[in-house]
Amino acid sequence: MDLPECVTDSVFLRAGIAQIVVAHAYGIAVEDIRASRRGVPQTALARQVAMYLTHVVFSIRVSDVARSFRRDRSTCFYAIQKVEDLRDDPELNRMLGWLEATLRGVAGERP
Repeated sequence: MDLPECVTDSVFLRAGIAQIVVAHAYGIAVEDIRASRRGVPQTALARQVAMYLTHVVFSIRVSDVARSFRRDRSTCFYAIQKVEDLRDDPELNRMLGWLEATLRGVAGERP
């Protein structure tokens, strides 16, 4: 798999870790998150959550997150805003907190 020119190995690796963790949490295949098609609503939401976490947990610029997910920057920005808005739901907020802590642990960061 060829990496987009402007995305470093570190960004691509961190995005991949987020994709794997989120796919596991949502009970879907990682390939579905990485697919070029939107997929069913559950898959689309999982992809948006993975984009959000890649940006928030790893402090990666939106344009680099978009490239690592092979999406347009505006699509990625929309996903990040949508997930931030969804944090008003206590159950989703709890899950996002757990996913953030998990990813920080994988990255060797303190929660």
